[in-house]
Amino acid sequence: MAPEDNFADGLGDIFDEAYNNSETHLTESLKSEEDIYSDFSLYSEGGLKRIELCYNRKTNRKVAMATLKDSTDPQKIEVFLREAKLNAALQHPNIVPVYNIGLDQEKPWFTMKFIAGQSLKEIISELHAGEKNEYADLNTRLDIFLKVCDAIAYAHSLGVIHLDIKPDNIRISKYGDVVVCDWGLADVEASNCDELLLEYCSVLDHDIENHTLIGTVKGSPGYMAPEQTTKLKMRKGCHTDIFSLGCLLYSLLTYEKPFDAASIEELLEKTAKCNFPKPSSIKRDLPFSLEAVCLKAMSLEPTDRYLSVENLQKDIFAYRNGFATNAEEASFVKGLKLLIMRHKSLSIAAVLTLTLVLILTSVFINNLELSKTNAEQLSEKLLLEKDFHEQMGVDSAPLFLQRALDTYVICSFDESLRFVNNAVSRDDTILEAWLLKGKTHFIREEFTAAYDAFIMGGLTKANKLVKLTEKYKKIKLEDHSPLSIKLYLELLADLRPLQNGDIFGKVIHYKAFGNLSLDDRIAFCTGVIKLIHGPSTTRKFVFNFDKETKHLDLSNNPWLRDSNCLQNFPAHSVDLTATPITNFIGLRGQPLKSLNISHTKIIEMHSLTNKEIKNLNISNNGIYNITPINNFPIEVIHIQNTPISNCHDLTKLSQLKELHLHHGQLSKSELDKLSPQIKIVYHPKNQL
Repeated sequence: MAPEDNFADGLGDIFDEAYNNSETHLTESLKSEEDIYSDFSLYSEGGLKRIELCYNRKTNRKVAMATLKDSTDPQKIEVFLREAKLNAALQHPNIVPVYNIGLDQEKPWFTMKFIAGQSLKEIISELHAGEKNEYADLNTRLDIFLKVCDAIAYAHSLGVIHLDIKPDNIRISKYGDVVVCDWGLADVEASNCDELLLEYCSVLDHDIENHTLIGTVKGSPGYMAPEQTTKLKMRKGCHTDIFSLGCLLYSLLTYEKPFDAASIEELLEKTAKCNFPKPSSIKRDLPFSLEAVCLKAMSLEPTDRYLSVENLQKDIFAYRNGFATNAEEASFVKGLKLLIMRHKSLSIAAVLTLTLVLILTSVFINNLELSKTNAEQLSEKLLLEKDFHEQMGVDSAPLFLQRALDTYVICSFDESLRFVNNAVSRDDTILEAWLLKGKTHFIREEFTAAYDAFIMGGLTKANKLVKLTEKYKKIKLEDHSPLSIKLYLELLADLRPLQNGDIFGKVIHYKAFGNLSLDDRIAFCTGVIKLIHGPSTTRKFVFNFDKETKHLDLSNNPWLRDSNCLQNFPAHSVDLTATPITNFIGLRGQPLKSLNISHTKIIEMHSLTNKEIKNLNISNNGIYNITPINNFPIEVIHIQNTPISNCHDLTKLSQLKELHLHHGQLSKSELDKLSPQIKIVYHPKNQL
């Protein structure tokens, strides 16, 4: 035997041994305990989260990982995970898929498909700059738009609205894949969603902390709908996404944003009024049909927009196929012109006319029979579906009622009304739902609707609350504007003796977070304080607000216990010295930079949510723990004559410049823990 034959046999034995192993290299790699993700590199960064590219060792592919920038805030964690889970529930080829969700040392993360390519914003910017690319052709850009519409239509079918559609949130891969990203502002319409998605309507701690910020802008200026600004009070829904799709089409046609301005306030004002230049004023050669589609989608009134994304798509397809769009309301002459353009070979059409008539007549007769059969089958199907949904509706009514009660408790009255309306529409025999609906309408000054709901809930016309509702119902019928401050205070005075503390406090809360002028807000606050505290206010009542410095002085009011009406007051500094208040609830929503609560009855800091405070005086109180304010940008703090005796939390105030103590409050060893840059100011020690 030749030597090379022996070599070949030996080589064969080596390969046989390798493939006879019970576990391959791939199996071993799956058992590896090392980190699944490696080779991280920063891709992009926003206000809430950071996107990094990394390598998944187990699947051997590059993925995008989203992480929360601030993982110390439980509310932000809830919002972050809600986005991840909601995005993961959406399975569509034009929606970026979420692969995995997890925690890394209590820090949340989720991975998703990495789309190598460009954002639509980058593509439009190139076209605006005159650079040539494959998207210079209008039909190619319309292909992108239709794929975005497919994704949004799918989301709407599940009751999910995106609320942040813009070119920056749409990515196009180098192979033509189009995906809609960033569902961080997405919401779920309880009335339309699948019951499995109701969990995404749950009240988050984030909502609890921020529910009072009525009018907060949520969306991207330049592409948001009028109802997303602070200027209008209209409910957001599928029509909001349709408006943003119209803005997207506007940019694809003109390479410009529909709304632009020098300041954010001016931009929101233009958006609220739908004040934007027509596309044809920017690009004079635009097809009239496409401009009509764009303008219809961007109508100010939601009822004037397309009823659904599918209807918007139909008009785009109509334009591309040479038909008139519904948006342009084409005349007979225009329709005839389009027909001729679609059929240029008139001579051939003339020759074939007779044949076509005979064929079409036969087809028409057959289609009539087929349509009749289809209609009967569809009718049977709809009856079965109706019975099924009616039964499902009754069974889910208590769930909607519970959601309504949860949101009512935290004063999220718009959401509460949505849920309770769903409850009574599914089962109108639940009296508790009708009573809650009546209370919510009453709080919102919708007295006619409140009166009807109270009656449906079993209250008689002799009921004191019903009588009060009827009184203000008549006032509102005569004057449809919101109640004046004088009438509002009369309403509270009428309501208080009824012992409806539940409604009384929430009526105050609703008004405090309404759109009030400064003078009306001052009149409202002083009126409510006098109403609640009674004769005490006649002896001495300090309420001074400097409109220039925005300083509110409420000091030395020894009877002032309830300050809830002060929520959302535009004060930059507040002095509550020598008052018996016990918590910070009345300060919620205030843009405070400075606060003085010395000589009060406050003993805890958990209810202080004004996270921009720089100057804080908590002296001469029983406060012993300032852990809840560790992340505040405190520069000056007074803790003299308090039980605080160590530097544990003081060292965590990273921006602290000045510390006020009483003599002997901190030992030398404790003071040595502080930065030498901090100025120490001593005060006499009083009896605690």
